[in-house]
Amino acid sequence: MYRSMYRPGPKVESKLLSIVVLGIGGGGCNTVTTLFQRNVNAKLIAVDTDVNTLTVTKAHHIVQIGESICNGRGTGGDIAKGRKAAEEDYDKVLEVIGKPDLLLAVCGLGGGTGSGALPVILAKFKDENPNTTIGIVGNLPFSFEGVERLKNSQIGLKDLLEVSDFIIVNSNDILFEKYGNLSIKDSFKLVDVMVANMIESLVDALNPQGSLKHVDFADFVSATRGTGLCVMGFGKHRLVRKALEKAIENKLLDADISTAKTALVLIRSTPGTTLKDAGEALKLLSERFGIQRILWGLRIIPELKENTITLIAGGIKSKIIHELVGEVELVKGWLTYEF
Repeated sequence: MYRSMYRPGPKVESKLLSIVVLGIGGGGCNTVTTLFQRNVNAKLIAVDTDVNTLTVTKAHHIVQIGESICNGRGTGGDIAKGRKAAEEDYDKVLEVIGKPDLLLAVCGLGGGTGSGALPVILAKFKDENPNTTIGIVGNLPFSFEGVERLKNSQIGLKDLLEVSDFIIVNSNDILFEKYGNLSIKDSFKLVDVMVANMIESLVDALNPQGSLKHVDFADFVSATRGTGLCVMGFGKHRLVRKALEKAIENKLLDADISTAKTALVLIRSTPGTTLKDAGEALKLLSERFGIQRILWGLRIIPELKENTITLIAGGIKSKIIHELVGEVELVKGWLTYEF
């Protein structure tokens, strides 16, 4: 007679994943406010030199930096001021960040706070927390905003590449080309919504609770660390494959998806989505674009009328970025520049 040899062992306790979203400067604070209003499951921190921005920002923690340098009025686009502000108060920021598993920073590239303060803060943080994965979402300024903001974005992007594992870059010039007929308010809101959708989808995908298919964090780390330049896109459609095609089309950087080393596909689906539909979408990336490493997560949202997809493609090539900082190369897990 068969007798089970099973003996109950110690209870296995779940290990909660710690995610922090750090919004810095006006653009970053806008995204954090959107995430706060959506009740995203992450610690939300807003940092700025401009006190007027912080007064209308919603976050779990709000930190003003550089009060003695900027008098609460911002940096005026001066990167040196942004760096000094961060040197003065980085300890306050690091205290509220803590020691997360994943730190996502959001900023506009071109101003003094995002391009000046954020690299200093992240360099200090990385020294103390080498095991934390650091990702950045940065927006390049419009070319018509002038040479100074473009130069600031160039300096900021170089510095941020050195202190991050991956950086997602959106170009406002591409936004202008694709959505220039929208109102100014709607155009900027579109970028904010895309970034917020990406972060919310990623947080959901990394959380096994409620996910039909979640992204294992260890796989996420190995797939993103050292990938350098990334691009994101967002798409909606009744069919998952069509939603992914729209996400590829809607990316805000001149990136060739076929140059990507990795792809992360975050699906928020309707209840009727089939496995065949989801599989056909993923085959698009592997067969048409030749991407060898694909991670995907799927969460069913009963109230959705259309499937939504956020695509993050890593290790990509971009002419815009090449002209700004040269060719980003991966050398033994560290990023260098070739000019």
